[in-house]
Amino acid sequence: MNPAKQSPRIETDGTLRWYAGDTFSLTFNFTLKDSGGQPIPAEPTDTIKVSFKDFNGNLVHEFTETGSSSITMNVTQEISNKFPEGVYSILVKFNGEYVTTLLKNNKVVVE
Repeated sequence: MNPAKQSPRIETDGTLRWYAGDTFSLTFNFTLKDSGGQPIPAEPTDTIKVSFKDFNGNLVHEFTETGSSSITMNVTQEISNKFPEGVYSILVKFNGEYVTTLLKNNKVVVE
């Protein structure tokens, strides 16, 4: 008998995975740097948007954080119910002085 793997988790191939029906909080911390390699702090009006889409490209759920360079996604039971077993994609954009794509169409698997 094999124990379940941690849920959620990021596999070595970069895939975000969790088990259907699980509830959790997951935090992404981003460090944006200028051309000289210096960190760029988030301004009070800057936003991070994390969008999850299904296999057909339909939006399943979106999380938004303002004024921070990190985002905590609280996956409640209601949100978890939107993700039956299957393959999804994740898109993360930082909207500040410039729009910066941080993750684009990375694979998400709900097991």
